[in-house]
Amino acid sequence: MSVQEKRQTAVILFGFRYTEIRKLALVNIEKDPDQYYMGLEPQWIKQKDGITGYRVIAYRLDGYVDVYDEPQLVLENEQSFDVTGKGLCERITTTIKNVAFFREQDRLRLSFSFLDKYGRHVQVKIQEHSTKSSKGVSLLAPVGSSSLNPTYLPVFFLYQFDFVRKRGTEASVKIDDQEYQMDPFPYPVPKDMQWRYYARYSDDCQIVEFAPSFEETLKRLPVEENGVAETAEVKYTFSENSALQRMEAITDDHPLEVIFSEGIPDIRTIQDNHSVSGLFSIRAKPEMGTIEGKYIVERQGSKVTLMLLPEGGWCAVPDSLFTKLMFQEKSVFRQWPATYEYKQVIDLETLHSTSAWRRVKESAQNDAQTS
Repeated sequence: MSVQEKRQTAVILFGFRYTEIRKLALVNIEKDPDQYYMGLEPQWIKQKDGITGYRVIAYRLDGYVDVYDEPQLVLENEQSFDVTGKGLCERITTTIKNVAFFREQDRLRLSFSFLDKYGRHVQVKIQEHSTKSSKGVSLLAPVGSSSLNPTYLPVFFLYQFDFVRKRGTEASVKIDDQEYQMDPFPYPVPKDMQWRYYARYSDDCQIVEFAPSFEETLKRLPVEENGVAETAEVKYTFSENSALQRMEAITDDHPLEVIFSEGIPDIRTIQDNHSVSGLFSIRAKPEMGTIEGKYIVERQGSKVTLMLLPEGGWCAVPDSLFTKLMFQEKSVFRQWPATYEYKQVIDLETLHSTSAWRRVKESAQNDAQTS
C-alpha cells in the first residue's frame, strides 16, 4: 500500500454505539425481595424509526436479568445486557400497561404493570406529592461495577438523576397480592433536606456502549481534506500524520467526544518492536465530568496490540455537599471504570481484528446494584 493511499484512508479501530434508552428508573426491593426478583428497571425507548415503547429489566436473585419488551420494540443485540450482573437470562415480549413516566413541577410520577414469565401480575406505582424542590444530579451510572463479563465499557451518562423522596410519596410494589417495600437510601444523609428511598431515575439519558468487543476485518474509510472520516454514528478526526486525535458522536442530543492526547498512530505506519502511549478522555457536557485513562499501541512483527486502560476512573464535578459525599475519590461511582481493560489485536497483513473487555480488579463495591 502506498504512502498516498494511507493518507487518503483511515483504518477504523473501534467505535461506540448509542442505545435508544431515553428514560430509566430503578426500583430496588433487595431488602424485601420477591421469590425471583430483587429490582425492576423500567426504560422508555425511542427507536431511530421514531417508534417508542417500554422495557422492564427484572433483576433476578441469581444475578441474571429477565427483560420484558413491548411488542413494537425491535430487539437489538443482546450483548447490551452483558453489563447487567451475570447477563441475560431470558427475553420476553409482553404488553406493559398503566404506564406513566414523567416529572411535573419537580414531582415524579412512575407506574407500570405486566404479567411476568411466571404468570404473576407485577405492579409498580410511585407518585411524589412534595411541594419542595429537588435538584437533579449529573451522574455516570456505575452499572458496570457489577458486570462479570463485559463486552463494552458502559458509558451511561444520566442527566437530572434523582432519588425518590419519602415524605408525601405514594409508593407501591406488588407482585400478585404480595406487597414489597422499596429499599431505603443506604446512607443516613438527606438530599436537598429531604429523606429518600433508594429508588432512582433519570428522564434524560445518554447511554453509550464504548468500544464494543468484536472479531472481524477492520474497515478502511476515506479521509476528507479536513482530516475527517465518518461512520453512521461517529466522526473521526485525524492529524496530518494520520494519527487519530478525536472521536465525536453524530447526534442531535448531548455531545460526546473522546480525545487522544498524543493521537493513536496509523497502525500501518508503526515500526516493528515499537510502542506508543498517551492519555485519553471521554467527555460529555462539562457538568458530567470525564472518564480518564491511557492507551498503549505496540507492534510485534505483523501483529499490533492496542490497550485502553480507563485507570483514572470518572472525574466527577460535584456541585453540592450531597454530591461531594456521594462522589468521594474512593467511591464506586469514581472508581469502577478503573476495573476495566480493553485489548485489541490486529493482523497487519489481513487487518483481521479481535478485541475484548475484561475486569482486571474488583470494584470497591462490586456488588452494587445501581443504574
